[in-house]
Formats: sequence, structure tokens, C-alpha cells
Amino acid sequence: GWNGIAVSAYLETAGRLRTDSARDFTLLTMKRLLADAWDGAESLHHVIAYDTASGAEAPSVVVPGTLDDYAFTVHACIDAWIASGEMTYYNAAIKLADAMISRFHDRTSGAFYDTATPTGDSAPLGALSARRKPLQDSPTPAGNPTAAAALLRLESLSGRSDYREIAEDTLDSFAGIVEHLGLYAGSYGLALERLLLDPMQVVVVGSGSGADHLEAIAIARFAVNKTVIRIAPDHLAPGAIPEALAETLLNVPKPESAQAWVLVCRGRTCMPPVTDSESLLHSIQDAPNSR
Repeated sequence: GWNGIAVSAYLETAGRLRTDSARDFTLLTMKRLLADAWDGAESLHHVIAYDTASGAEAPSVVVPGTLDDYAFTVHACIDAWIASGEMTYYNAAIKLADAMISRFHDRTSGAFYDTATPTGDSAPLGALSARRKPLQDSPTPAGNPTAAAALLRLESLSGRSDYREIAEDTLDSFAGIVEHLGLYAGSYGLALERLLLDPMQVVVVGSGSGADHLEAIAIARFAVNKTVIRIAPDHLAPGAIPEALAETLLNVPKPESAQAWVLVCRGRTCMPPVTDSESLLHSIQDAPNSR
């Protein structure tokens, strides 16, 4: 989970500072996590373990992942897809989110437990024997709002309404008590903004300096719940970008003779495509909130 936090932080920084070396290093870290801490389906490990005597990797040592590990890694996978455009990361985010729901979600009472339901003869150790539903940031963001935020991010890319329903149910489970936590419910407040405010997607399509300039303008302009996505022209095809994004982009006429263009969407409402920085700033400012 902490590596997931670091991946997201590095990629955010790399995008803001336009630092390719930081992005490339972080994507190597993400590949390592997915290769060595995940079985490619449902099981995510809490640590990549090493033999303390020899320093060699000890793949036989398996510590099951907690809710935090899954939630932060889903965020990291989404951020890695945004940074690289590689669908491997997006597909991993979907699989990990589904596994997170399967292992930790309480379908009866709502919200997520911090540990998975014990299976077979395995018995949790120490404090982990008592399953809890984490809400308080102490000091890292709590598992439940982090999981809810991850599902809301995926819902806007995949179009899967079940992700939004589970996220809303999770946040609703704590609505009666969260106000007592004050500062220690900061991640809950951020997740609630994702729920209540339509997501803004600023999609930059193109390559070269013109697309670089438009992307920099889009990143610099602040908006709550905004995601800036760069798409290469040859990726405008089904399967090359997430489902909901493809449904939108593939039905938008490309501006004639434009080497780079931008589509600004708020929720399910999109502004007309723009090709210059001034029009882009107006689109970000004027994009309607449809809720």
C-alpha cells in the first residue's frame, strides 16, 4: 500500500513538473509491484519479502494484502495508465478493484473490512483477528474512503455503475459519525467530493509540441475532481482506451486539420472540441455540472 501511495505521488509530481525521468522510474516500480506482489487475478501481497540473511528475495513468504494495499494499488494503477497510456495498468486496476470488493466488501451492512474473510484453517494474528472498517486517517488515508474514491475514479472511466453504487453505499455507512473525526476524516471529505461533484475529464488528443502545450495548460488550471488524460491519435480505437472514454471520444468529430485537440467533459456532458489554449481555459471554466 505504501508503495502505491509513493507511485501516485511520484506520477503526480512528474506530470506537474514535466519530468520524464521521474515518470519512467515510477512506472518501473509499478511493473515490479504487479509482477512480484500480485498473482494477476485476485491475490495481492502485503509485502515483497526478502531473506534477511542473504538479501535474496524470498517468494515463498506470503503476507496477504489488506484493504489499504488493494485500494492504494488501484489508485496507483489508474495513475500509471494516465501517465503511460498502457492499458495493462487500467486492466490491472479493474481486476484489483473487483478482487477488493470480493474480499473486503460487506454486502449486508455496507463498507469495507480492513482484512479479508478468513479461509480454510488460516487464522489472523494478533490485532488482525478483529476485523474493522477503517474510517479515520491515522496518519495515512483510511481504507474505506480510499477504496470509495478508487471506485469512483474507475466508474468514470469504465462506465460501471456498480462501482459508484458500492462507493456511495460505503460513504453513506459513515455519514452519521464522520463529523466527529474532524481533521482525521480528510480523505472521507475528498472522497465525498468525488461522489457529489461530476468528474471533469480533460482529454488531450495528439502528439508533438502542440499537444504538450495544451496538456500543460489543462494541468495548470485547477478544478475539483478533474483528470487530465493524454491520448495518442493511434489509440482512438475500441480496446485501446477505457470503455466509457472510448464511447465518448469515438463519437466526437475530430476538428479538421488539427494536429492536437481537447475535449472537456463534466459528467456526461461534453463541450465542443477545442484546439487553442484560450478556448481550452474557457471550456474548463464553463463546463456545466449536470447533477
